[in-house]
Amino acid sequence: MNKGVIAVCIVRMDENVQTDSIKAIAQRAEEQGYYVEIYNSFGELQNRDLHDKGEESVYDIIDYKHLSGIILFPEKIKFEAINEKIIRNAKAYNIPVVTIDRVVDDAISITYDYFGAMQDITEHLITEHNCKDFVIMAGMENNKFSDERVNAIRSVFVRHNIDFSDDNIYYGDFWEGPCKKAMASFFDSGKKLPDAFIAVNDSMAITICDELTKRGYTVPKDVIVTGFDGIALEKYAVPRLTTAETDLVRSGYLAVDAIVSNNRGAKNVMSKYVVPFHTRFSQSCGCQEIPTAYSSQLQELYAKNVSLKGFNDVMANMIVGMTSCMTILEMIKEMDRVMFALENYHEMYICLRRDEIDIDTDMMKKVEWLEGVRENDEARSAVDRQMVLLWEYHKGEGSTIPLKAFRMREQIPYRDSVLDEVKNLLYLPLHVQDKVFGYMAVGLMPHKLDYDYYDLYFLSRSLSQSISSVLQTQKISSVNDKLSKANEKLEKLYITDPLTEVNNRRGFYRELDKKRNIDKYNYVMIVSVDLDGLKRINDNYGHIEGDKAIIAMASILRDMTDSDSVCARFGGDEYAYCKLFREDPSGEDVKFKAELNKRIDYYNETRDDIYNVGASTGVEISKLTNVTKLDELLKKADAKMYAEKEKHHKGRR
Repeated sequence: MNKGVIAVCIVRMDENVQTDSIKAIAQRAEEQGYYVEIYNSFGELQNRDLHDKGEESVYDIIDYKHLSGIILFPEKIKFEAINEKIIRNAKAYNIPVVTIDRVVDDAISITYDYFGAMQDITEHLITEHNCKDFVIMAGMENNKFSDERVNAIRSVFVRHNIDFSDDNIYYGDFWEGPCKKAMASFFDSGKKLPDAFIAVNDSMAITICDELTKRGYTVPKDVIVTGFDGIALEKYAVPRLTTAETDLVRSGYLAVDAIVSNNRGAKNVMSKYVVPFHTRFSQSCGCQEIPTAYSSQLQELYAKNVSLKGFNDVMANMIVGMTSCMTILEMIKEMDRVMFALENYHEMYICLRRDEIDIDTDMMKKVEWLEGVRENDEARSAVDRQMVLLWEYHKGEGSTIPLKAFRMREQIPYRDSVLDEVKNLLYLPLHVQDKVFGYMAVGLMPHKLDYDYYDLYFLSRSLSQSISSVLQTQKISSVNDKLSKANEKLEKLYITDPLTEVNNRRGFYRELDKKRNIDKYNYVMIVSVDLDGLKRINDNYGHIEGDKAIIAMASILRDMTDSDSVCARFGGDEYAYCKLFREDPSGEDVKFKAELNKRIDYYNETRDDIYNVGASTGVEISKLTNVTKLDELLKKADAKMYAEKEKHHKGRR
């Protein structure tokens, strides 16, 4: 890729002013042979809460090394540290920065002539409509934009010798709610209606018209109302506002041209530009008649509402489908179901941070990792972070799940070829609160197609919530698995003798109860086993050899155990063996002893130990119906075992 790339750092691209700015920048960039990368947060980052921290992550992925310039909207990005960081990084890479709507040192600045436009509106009210008595609806107190517009209005009053009192300035904070309170304060004061309300933005002007209408007044017959900024909502207002609009096309062109001129080494490149407003005198001042019907505007607004409702339904269904999935790979397949609602977007890429998705072990095994990178590689810096291209979509070709690893500084694999094709890439953060999962990249042509960027807002938020839900489900499942394994281990420790790994007394009775309940047995044989000569082995050869003898006897009994029997070490040199029978087990006691002695002899013959192991046994057989407590049967077996042990002891004297 030989063409230059211009980065645009912006917020709230879903608002019409930012949308129109992006269109102008993209159009001029293409004319000049440049590509555009847009980094957008859907919040203004002024609250400094966890959500803001997640939103601002989109600016961390900027690859300054491949940029030819940056266009920054510092008045929209309310967290100054972000603006300062972008400008500082650009300076480090010798990248020209153009700031829109603010003069910034070391940057090419484009500002708007708010003062002149506000003067034009005020002048129009005085000279064309003979207004003399005014109320000003300002923004916030001590706000530079509000103060500049109020001072512009005052300067026209001075020019025409109009007496104006500060008591007639109200503060609506640029928004509907505070403006309603300010209007209530005006009406409560008992003041008569002025000739005109001058609002310093359109949002408050529309609110003023609504509040006047509620009280039975007609605009502009009873009182004139003017706005400022030319917002999208104004076109649906009744009456349409007299207002002033920024020349977004001109400012977008200027921003791109300034970067191009700087890169070409042009001399005497201006560092400051002032763009005039376009003043539109309309219905709210009486310069245009108010139509009796607004069929076209209402139809357009209705169509937008229907479209928005339909898209919300699609997103709701997507969330339901995604959050019911157990893995990321299952979840991402749901994207194919919603692409029909995003037909204007030609390219889409979903990129996730490796360190946030490693809980999905099945998916991690399928990822094509970078060569020479350890699986637990830690990024040296944010841009070195490993990312995974989870999903990509190309209009006309459908979607794929590449599972390809790349470094975050690349933003997406084969980025240059994508820019060659689509000219512009938009990056949106994927996060829930300050938990950042990655980002979404969208290829688009904003100057050639109409986009509803609010759709992307819903998509990115819905996708973020779904990713979070699936990962949380996996984490909970992982924790439950670990708890289950831990419980199994604890359970095993509870019923298992740690030295021999056969059942202990608790395990013996538990297993025996299970077998008695599972199948229909009629007879039971209980065997008490005692290891002969353990004290002699311990005294003469040490406890390690004694433990070997204990383990050996347990192993012999375990090898004799089948699905109908249970063995256990009760402690020390004592063991128990139990076998259940369906048929009469007459003679099984003799058979058991013979088999046990045979196995003991084999063990002794195949070992090089200087001592032999031996065992004393006692066997009791009974019908299960005659057994109230197995302990009683075991006591009888114990008595026989001790009697045999005494014989063995006497035989060694």
